Amino acid sequence: MEGYFISAMKKILIFIILIFVSVLCWSQQPGFKKLYRGDITGASFVDILWDGEKLITAGQFLTDTAPNNALNGLLYMEMDTNGNTLFTDIYFHPNEAVTPDINNSIAKSTDGKVYSMSQILYDTSVLLTIYQNSVRLNSKVIPVYGLNCWLYHYIELDSNILLTGMVQNHQYRTEGILLKSDKTGNEIWQKNYGHSGIDCGISEPFILDVNTIIIPGLKRYWPTSGPIINKWTKSWVIAVDSIGNIKWEWESEKNVESGIATRIQHLPNGNWLYATTEFTPMPGQIDDFGTRPKLICRDSSFNLVWEKYLSDFDSKTNYIVDITPTSDGNFLVVGRWNWYTTTTIHKFSPDGNSIWSYHDDCEPFLNCDNLLGGVVEIPSGSIFAAGYTENYATNFASGLLIKLDKNGCMDTLCSGMTGTHETNLASKIKVYPNPTYDIINISNPIGTQIDLFDITGRKVSNTPVTGDNQIIDIRTFPRGVYLLKMQEKTLHVTYKIIKQ
Repeated sequence: MEGYFISAMKKILIFIILIFVSVLCWSQQPGFKKLYRGDITGASFVDILWDGEKLITAGQFLTDTAPNNALNGLLYMEMDTNGNTLFTDIYFHPNEAVTPDINNSIAKSTDGKVYSMSQILYDTSVLLTIYQNSVRLNSKVIPVYGLNCWLYHYIELDSNILLTGMVQNHQYRTEGILLKSDKTGNEIWQKNYGHSGIDCGISEPFILDVNTIIIPGLKRYWPTSGPIINKWTKSWVIAVDSIGNIKWEWESEKNVESGIATRIQHLPNGNWLYATTEFTPMPGQIDDFGTRPKLICRDSSFNLVWEKYLSDFDSKTNYIVDITPTSDGNFLVVGRWNWYTTTTIHKFSPDGNSIWSYHDDCEPFLNCDNLLGGVVEIPSGSIFAAGYTENYATNFASGLLIKLDKNGCMDTLCSGMTGTHETNLASKIKVYPNPTYDIINISNPIGTQIDLFDITGRKVSNTPVTGDNQIIDIRTFPRGVYLLKMQEKTLHVTYKIIKQ
C-alpha cells in the first residue's frame, strides 16, 4: 500500500512538473529567425513596434512590375507573435520610388494611429502614411524646401506632431529639419538647422518641458580632397522652444562620436544616455575610416559621465540604429558591427554594463548584407528585432524578423537551450597577435572548430578546437585581410586578421 502511495505521488509530481514546464514554455515562446519576401520580389523592414495586440513593421517592397519609376513601394505589415502576417499593405507613388531607409521609425499615437515616414526618391517631398485598425487612412505628400529630404522620426506634441530628419539644401549639404504638422499631415511650419560647409542631421526629439525640446543629431565635415585627418564627425544637440527657435547648442569633440542617430534616453537621475560610434582612421589608408560602437552617458549639461565600447572591432560597417528601454529598467540596442554580415541585439544596464548580446550572421557569409533597424520588448518578455538581409549571389533582399526570449536566446527551456549569448563567454576569447606575420594564437575559443576565410569569403583554414589555447599557422598565406570565425550554438564571433 505504501509503495502504491509513493508511486501515485510520483505520478502526481511528474504531472505537476509537466504542467509547470508547459506553462513556462507557453509564457516564453521559442524564438525564431524569419525572412519575408515574394517569389519575384524583395522586401526590407526599417523598424518595429508593439501596439498592445500585435507587431507592426514597415519598410520597402521591391519589384520590377510597378508603373513608371516606382520600383519601390512602402511596405506595411502586421504580425502575430509567431511571425504570421495578419495584414499587409503596399503603397506605390505614381511616378517615383518610395524609399523608407534604415533609421526611419514607425510610431503609434495616443489615439491608436500608426505613422510611417518615407522619402519619395527624386522628389522634393516626403510621404507620411497613417494607418489605424488595419486600414490605411491617408498617404500625405508633404513638400520640402530643398532638393531631397529624409524624415526619420515622429513624436507627439500636444494635439500635433513633430517630424525630424535631414534635408539636402541647394548647396548639396544636408541640414536638420524639424517639421510640425497636425495629425493628418497638414504642415504648420518647417525649421532647418545647419552650418555652412557641414552636413547636419537630427534624430528623435525629446520633450523636456512645454517650452524645451531636446533634439540630438550629428555634424559631419567631409572635404572633397585631402588626407583623412581633415575629415571629422561630431554629436550635436540643440534645444529649441515650442516654435522651433534655438535656445542653446552643444557638440562633442571631433571624431570621438559620429553623431546621435539613435533615440536619446533621459535617466531618472537627470543624465542622458545614447549610443554612437567613434571615428577611427584605418591604419595605412589615406581616405578610409572605421567606426567603433559605444554607449555614452552625459549629465544634464552634457558633460561626460562615462563611455563604454560595445565592440573591440573597428570597421566601416559598424552601425547603431535603435536604443529602447525594457520593462526591468535596462536597455536594448540594435544595429550591425564586425562587417556587413553580423547583426547585433545587445542588452545593457543603465550604467552601461553588458547583460547579454545576441549576434546573427547572414548567409552566404561575406556575400550578403545584414542590418537590424528596430527592437521592441512585449509584455511576455519576448524581444523582437526587425531589419533586412540581402543575398548578393541571388540579388534578393528579405525582411528580417528575429525573436528572442528575455535572456537573449533564440530558444527557451522548451528546446533545452538557454544562456548561449552571454557576452562573458565571448569576452574571454583572445586572438593575437594582430597584425601577424606567421601564427595566430586563440585563447578560450568557443565551438568545435575555428574557420578562417579570405576577403572573398573562401574558407582557407579549418582548425578543430581541442583545448583552451589554439594556434593557426598562416606563414604560407598571402598578405591581406582574413576573417576568423567561431560559433557556439547560435553565438557567432568574427575577428578581422591582417597578415603582413
